[in-house]
Amino acid sequence: MKQIGVGVIALGWMGRLHSRGFRQVAERYPELGVDARLVAAADPVPANREAARGLGFERAVEDYREVLADPQIEAVSICAPNFLHHEIAMAAVGAGKHFWIEKPMGVNAAQSREIAQAAAAAGLVTAAGFNYRHQPAVEHARDLVCGGRLGRVTNARVWLIADYASSPEGPHTWRYVRAQAGAGVVGDLLSHGIDLAQYLLGSRITEVTAMTDTFITTRPVPLGVGVGHSAV
Repeated sequence: MKQIGVGVIALGWMGRLHSRGFRQVAERYPELGVDARLVAAADPVPANREAARGLGFERAVEDYREVLADPQIEAVSICAPNFLHHEIAMAAVGAGKHFWIEKPMGVNAAQSREIAQAAAAAGLVTAAGFNYRHQPAVEHARDLVCGGRLGRVTNARVWLIADYASSPEGPHTWRYVRAQAGAGVVGDLLSHGIDLAQYLLGSRITEVTAMTDTFITTRPVPLGVGVGHSAV
């Protein structure tokens, strides 16, 4: 069985999910003949680095550049906050590392385009975090649509149910700062809906009309670092 050295950059909520996923590759996809070796994780938060050993990593470092410089690592997951994606992804391209990057890739379209073009020019294998398209039900629905069994599809309606930002008691973190989060809920959730619609129907959206609003205008100042959607 081939072993691939993997690094995870940022061990918050999403980074820990990626880490657990890598550990299950050989069991869930035996036909690939591949096993992921968790070589190193990077995170500036001490508590997250301490969690690395329990997740199966051989070591944990503070600076993500150490992960990218490690010759034993072939691929990395970029799970840092949105405003760090562009910097880390471009560094990964420079280091010749294949990568999975959480969406949105950048805080704006220009950053995302630069990442995509640089990775393609370097011949790297990459993926953005549109994980819902890999659900068996979604794959089956795509087969039905693309096979013509549903006839001509003229409308698609997508509901994404998420409540992490629904409470006004939720702390004010980087997710609610446009310069750091980018497009906010549009990039976090609507992007999944757009990706699913295009993936299922096999066509590209060419025109968009939208209405947005901010429903919670004030939030409490966070008391600590936190993990997941409440991370500072």
